[in-house]
Amino acid sequence: MLLQNRITNSPQKMFASETGEIEREMILNQVRQELRDDNFSDSHNISPNGLQSLQCAWDILQNDASNNLITLKIDVLYVLTDTYLQRQAFDKIELYHVPLLELSRQQKDIRKEILALICKAVLLSISSDYKEAMSLFLEAYDKSRSVDARPHAARCLINIGTIYANLFNYDAAQSRYSDVLRDYNDVIDAPTRAAIHLNVGNLLYAGEKYSASLTYLLQGLTLAQEFDLISISAHAHALICRSLLALHRFDEAVVHENAAEEIISVSSINIPGRSIHFVNVAEIAFNRTQVKQGNYFAVKGIAVARRVNDDSTELRGFALLAGAFEKEKQFDAAFRAQKIYAGRQADYLKMQRKMHALDLEIRYSLNEKQRRIEELLRENEYQSNLLEKTAYIEQQNDQLREINAELQQFAYITAHDLKEPLRMIGSFTQIIQQQYAAKLNPESAVPFRFIGEGVTRMSALLDALLQYAVIGRTNVEPEPVNANEVAHIAMTNLKIVIEETGTQISFAQLPVVRASLSLLVQLFQNLISNGIKFRRPDTIPQIVISAEKFNERQWLFKVKDNGIGIDRQHLDRIFIIFQRLHAREKYEGTGIGLAICQKIIRQFGGKIWVESVLGEGSTFCFTLPVADLRE
Repeated sequence: MLLQNRITNSPQKMFASETGEIEREMILNQVRQELRDDNFSDSHNISPNGLQSLQCAWDILQNDASNNLITLKIDVLYVLTDTYLQRQAFDKIELYHVPLLELSRQQKDIRKEILALICKAVLLSISSDYKEAMSLFLEAYDKSRSVDARPHAARCLINIGTIYANLFNYDAAQSRYSDVLRDYNDVIDAPTRAAIHLNVGNLLYAGEKYSASLTYLLQGLTLAQEFDLISISAHAHALICRSLLALHRFDEAVVHENAAEEIISVSSINIPGRSIHFVNVAEIAFNRTQVKQGNYFAVKGIAVARRVNDDSTELRGFALLAGAFEKEKQFDAAFRAQKIYAGRQADYLKMQRKMHALDLEIRYSLNEKQRRIEELLRENEYQSNLLEKTAYIEQQNDQLREINAELQQFAYITAHDLKEPLRMIGSFTQIIQQQYAAKLNPESAVPFRFIGEGVTRMSALLDALLQYAVIGRTNVEPEPVNANEVAHIAMTNLKIVIEETGTQISFAQLPVVRASLSLLVQLFQNLISNGIKFRRPDTIPQIVISAEKFNERQWLFKVKDNGIGIDRQHLDRIFIIFQRLHAREKYEGTGIGLAICQKIIRQFGGKIWVESVLGEGSTFCFTLPVADLRE
């Protein structure tokens, strides 16, 4: 029962409020129980009392703003909306589908949202807004398939087929109906299956495929009779009679005309297809030269057709009248009927052209929408692939950074920790050699000398490795560095070897770069030292340092010597750690110096390479970033 507002005096007001609250909870609990018991699962069979309970529950719930009842709200709205949709009570649907759509989307309840979309699309179809209705039906259909809501998917396809039929796109309509019969036959009820067969038969008749039409109509009639669907049976008989008349099978047509008449004459409800039946009776009468009877039923059929907006049947009635009057030589009456027929036919053709244009517009809109969806999918796929690749690359970079860090730590620990046992080996070797010096002959002293030399080389190698490992272990903050100052410090550090070899070093005004002073000193020192070390015999080493703009962001430095040069086949190897091109006896060194140079340059975003001619000398080129002197 519906709750009534109670107006009472103050002493009784609290009691009335409590009574209303109790009644409210009783109604909601009753609805909850019936929902749990699945009493509302079949919208066709909901009793008036059950429907009243649901409506009363919604009257209570819609004024409750709390979130704890939102699930119950959605369930009640869903059953109400589904019930009124099944009963085609479109004025009632208006009351419930909007809040159902809003709440179902809010709660991400896709199945409930689908029904709300279907209801909204149905209402749009009734108002002939086929374009928007089609878009919503397709959206609902896609969502239905995504959650396997097959009954909803079937509803969508049926309605899409009906829209296409209204747009006179018979092939598209028939295709959708056929899809329902093929894919969703198990989830649609007998009346719907029978109606779909009649719809397909009607479409085939409109396309003048009368024999094919008859096949579907007879199947629809069989279903209607099997399940005792009186209204659909009468409609089926009328449609079958019409197709048989088009095939000039009059005797069979009369059988179905009589069957339709038998149902329609005793029925108190408005049977679909009554206009078709009356025009069928008129055509049969005209063929029997029963002109008066034919005129009567033709006019009656036209009147009913106008009431139900059955334009094609109205035209058929006028055509029959005009033909009958002409045959009876009632030319004035024939002319008037023909004139009306021509006018109505012109209107009908105009409407058809309008619907065809709308059909094209809808198809274009859907194609555009599909194209945009495909573009978005491709873009999303591209972005997804890009993100996956980026994530993969970032993962690989993280692994590389971790590995590099581990390698640097390993190299540092190896170089640092091995120096102590190596120092002990050297020290104890000297002690042993000193203790037994008097007892050793020249041949016995040779191993001690080899051990000492090995310790010295190993110590130098570990020093170089430690120096290589240290570079990059800590973040060096780049700053403006004057390359002239760097060159002077490097030359000071190499003063002894420069003086011993008579090396001549020259450089013009060098620029200010963005780097680290200590690392650049190490870089210049290694390159100058190499120029001196790999000098030609009986030739005074000459080293020229220069710089020029490489681009807007970098300087290009060149350190040129007149040494022995490098064979072209070895140019790519010289920056690899521990790579030596000459025997240790001829040119001492660890093979790490140029690897250190490359590591320093890379730390500041530059690159290093060498240009060389064997026997003439080498030019080491490297780039460093331009410094912003405003820093």
